[in-house]
Amino acid sequence: MAKVQLIQATSPAQITDVKNLFLEYLETLQTEFGNEIGCADGHADMQGFPGNYKALLLASIDAIPVAACGVKRVNAKDCELVRLYCRPEGRSHGLGRKLSQAVQDYAKAEGYARLVLSTEPMMKHAVKLYTSMGFKDIENYADAPSACSKYMALEL
Repeated sequence: MAKVQLIQATSPAQITDVKNLFLEYLETLQTEFGNEIGCADGHADMQGFPGNYKALLLASIDAIPVAACGVKRVNAKDCELVRLYCRPEGRSHGLGRKLSQAVQDYAKAEGYARLVLSTEPMMKHAVKLYTSMGFKDIENYADAPSACSKYMALEL
């Protein structure tokens, strides 16, 4: 049976693992969706990584990093779940849900009132996951030119 581990990445090696997963995610967005995804142009925050990330979460299976996501502060009330990605070999272990729940727990512990995210409607699996966790559609909270076209929030 596979050993699944979920941690907050803090060591340089763990942070590098998260960065590599994020870069792979950006590449996957570009190769699978091309210009159809407005949020695919996200390489800017890879410079000086981890930069303004408040937390980085990393999931491993049998000590091999396979999934990650990040948390960014939007304002005093909101924090953002960003770059949730799982490699194909890590799928079917519920890691997307586990990482999303870990971000919720982190956000509550840090005193945020709401967890927000952006995605694309064509990313049906992600939308289904977030909806099943109680996220609701909202207006654009980021006003960023590279932001995705679907915005969701979860009251904490």
